[in-house]
Amino acid sequence: MAGLTLGGGLGYLTRRFGWTVDNLVEAEVVTADGQVRVAGRDRHPDLFWALRGGGGNFGVVTRFTFRLHPVGPDVHGGLIAWPFARADEITAAYRAFTAAAPRELAIWLLLLNAPSAPFVPPAWHGLRVCAMVVCYSGDPDRADQALAPIRALGDPVVDLLASHPYTQMQSYLDDTEPKGHHYYWKTEFLAGLDDRLLAELRELFAACPIPDAELGLLHLGGAVNEGADDDGAVGNRDARYVLGINGMWAPTEPDADRFRQWIRDAWTRLRPFSTGATCINFQTADEGDDRVRDTYGANYDRLVEVKRRWDPGNLFRSNRNIGP
Repeated sequence: MAGLTLGGGLGYLTRRFGWTVDNLVEAEVVTADGQVRVAGRDRHPDLFWALRGGGGNFGVVTRFTFRLHPVGPDVHGGLIAWPFARADEITAAYRAFTAAAPRELAIWLLLLNAPSAPFVPPAWHGLRVCAMVVCYSGDPDRADQALAPIRALGDPVVDLLASHPYTQMQSYLDDTEPKGHHYYWKTEFLAGLDDRLLAELRELFAACPIPDAELGLLHLGGAVNEGADDDGAVGNRDARYVLGINGMWAPTEPDADRFRQWIRDAWTRLRPFSTGATCINFQTADEGDDRVRDTYGANYDRLVEVKRRWDPGNLFRSNRNIGP
């Protein structure tokens, strides 16, 4: 929870309520001088501003106070998937759905090989599919209407769209990402989905050599786009999607180096469509200092000033570092 929050934080409810840090009211923090302080909009506002997206660069947060919102307990959604042969149709439909979706509806698109899971018909195990992970958290009486355009695509390989407890929605794909595997990914923020980007995604996935890879689009927009660019260090208020290129494999995988290089090469092809580096929650250790600067854009220089005040010796440096 701490890392999620300090890096910005996003999930199924981001379109309704903004970044996780948009809902942070105050934080108790131990700063580099060993003092315990409470930061909020009215107390140490510069520190509070920097904590809201600046990661672990400014102290050790020992307590968070959040603004809460009523949700559920049940939401509507789940996983639905179609054959990859329909990728042109499904990706175009995804763009149309997400452009018009109410903010209570978040739709994530995944291009992946169907897992060998009980909810997937055995004949489809390991075959390429286009999937949508759907979460509608609004009025239950309007759920069918909200999900109707997705169901209208027809003939899915898997259809798990139903009413679920929100806590189950958050965890029901956990078994498809087992503990102990190696994971590697690259991500970017996008302001939109043009034809060339969708074509590149389809072409890349059709040739992807990694058995357990995902090329994905996470649906943002909504409340994220309504804050000012400098409302918290997290910035990126023009983000409407996150692009992700993800791979996982066993620790003994002999092709691990080749798989990592494929992800980096795919990232190079897709980066021209980006509006900027994604929040530090998604960044990997091999991304350099320039990547941190890109993350914060116009907010970076202000973060450096706050760092100089609160951690001039760079005690908190084992992170996506903002140096003093």
